Amino acid sequence: MPTLPKEINQLNVVSFETNFLRMPTTNFFCQSVNIPSIALGNAILPTHFTPVPVEGDRLTFENLTIGFYVNEDLSNYMEIYNWLISIGFPDNFPQFNLNGDAISSTSTDNSIKSDMNVIIQTNKTNPNYNVTFKDVFPTSLGEIALDATATDMQPIVVNATFAYTGSFTIEKIG
Repeated sequence: MPTLPKEINQLNVVSFETNFLRMPTTNFFCQSVNIPSIALGNAILPTHFTPVPVEGDRLTFENLTIGFYVNEDLSNYMEIYNWLISIGFPDNFPQFNLNGDAISSTSTDNSIKSDMNVIIQTNKTNPNYNVTFKDVFPTSLGEIALDATATDMQPIVVNATFAYTGSFTIEKIG
């Protein structure tokens, strides 16, 4: 006789909230976030017959991707844009910091990396799990697509991709 699962409610696609400390405006307008995929590498054990796959010892974590509505003053887009510029300083060294000063390695306010949290909610919108990404930094910021031929006023959604240190953690809340 099969055992019934303890929880039969499915995870709802809209049951999440985000907590991006470095990007408060982007956090407010966040429309989508993907909990990244994880892959375990494997090795091939050669035999006289068919090679046999064996479990590996390294996990690969994909990047974190979010989608957000761009507000009309571009403040949320600029949060990520300026963060990318401060990492890549494409024109001059003072761009290395959003304030124009060099970033100290002990600074917490102006560090290159920041933690990000995604709270997964129950179907009754109660916090259920906290997914924490440590030492996140942006790797790409999508385009703002403007189109004079559009027939309706759809909000512009931009995607941003982030790398993070190591893995991410998933913890039950409460």
